Amino acid sequence: MIPITLKPPKSGPGLKLFWLANLISSIALGVYLVAFNWLTVKNYGAFGVSMVTIGYALPQTALVLFGGLTSDVINKQTMYRICQILYILSGLALFLTCMDELPTLWFLTFISFISGVIVAFSGPNKTAMISALVPESQVTTTQEFFYFATGLGWVLGSILASHLISTNDLPINNPHGALAFLFYIVGMAPSIFLAPKVFEKPIKVELGETLKLRINKILLDLKNEFAYLLSSTSIRTLIWTLAIVLILGTPFSTMLSIYAHDHPSSYQSSKFFAHIYAVFGAGSVSGALIGILIAKSTIKQGALPVYLIFGVCIFGTAALLIRQQLLILLMIFLVGLFLSLCTNLLKGLTQSQSADAMRGRTAGVTQLLAGFSSVSAGLAGFIIHRLSNHETNTYLAYEYVQLSLLGLLAILTLLTLPAIIRSRISL
Repeated sequence: MIPITLKPPKSGPGLKLFWLANLISSIALGVYLVAFNWLTVKNYGAFGVSMVTIGYALPQTALVLFGGLTSDVINKQTMYRICQILYILSGLALFLTCMDELPTLWFLTFISFISGVIVAFSGPNKTAMISALVPESQVTTTQEFFYFATGLGWVLGSILASHLISTNDLPINNPHGALAFLFYIVGMAPSIFLAPKVFEKPIKVELGETLKLRINKILLDLKNEFAYLLSSTSIRTLIWTLAIVLILGTPFSTMLSIYAHDHPSSYQSSKFFAHIYAVFGAGSVSGALIGILIAKSTIKQGALPVYLIFGVCIFGTAALLIRQQLLILLMIFLVGLFLSLCTNLLKGLTQSQSADAMRGRTAGVTQLLAGFSSVSAGLAGFIIHRLSNHETNTYLAYEYVQLSLLGLLAILTLLTLPAIIRSRISL
């Protein structure tokens, strides 16, 4: 039995500082997510959640492949800083609006749309940048450590958000969560200055290129990207598996605001709302930690992430059916753990199976799948809204839709398992 120790991959101070900055920005993002989702579901219900989700999903899905391509042809550090500044500006717009009045649903949808545009470029860029900072043998482990920072930040941010939302004894006018958005602005700033430098080959730019020629080159690059992914059986199998868990499984977390607000045991409490996000984040952290241990262990079975998907289905179903608050929190924790663990392992495996020059574009494809999951969640939200307008209340409508998605996920996973086993992918 080989002893397992939880140690970060060897790296210079730049990567360590970037990890710390990522933790701080993740705390800020956790605060933002709770405040934004509470503001939306409290004032605009399931329809509002659907609108902001679709607003986020459309640009993310449409632009993410270009975002992956951009991360391979433009300096990654510069691209990352630009995206962080844009995040801060969108947070500033929310902060100023919430100080004076309740934001309209169209404004919230617009902010969500802008966030979708930014994440289409920042997501693949960040993944590719982290991969470029370490040797190939450390890519999966390093990605897991950053997933851990993200999950830990969401937990701390969710806990902090419950206090920031309800605080009213400060000079700042805070009836709509303006203080939470101010914290988000401040927390996103350090990563601008601590983004590490990535040494890349200089990119040759032909000044005489016409716009048509540039567009043709982009389209050719995208064609080559898909040809590369389809040519590898292992990558193709991993991407399909990741697709079903993201499109059918992650709507549970995307629509978590409806669950937390309308569950019969929640009593529409902002604190219980934040606690549900906190325990889901705690599950994500635990999943990231276990993922690090698995990456460092002697476990080699590539089918492991597929078995974990069944855990998502089982505990997600239990969370939907039980009514006792402590058990609800436990089930949500386990959903977060299994969902984080299986998706992180699948993403890390996909990155490790890809050639170095294609990692940004591969990350773009995985981010595209995340965009499809947001589209799936938005459509599920519209169905919930339609059902809740008739004889069914909002939570029962949510329950019916999520049980259907989880059931379909379990069936497709069962059908996918033989292909994963035959591919002989090793962790």
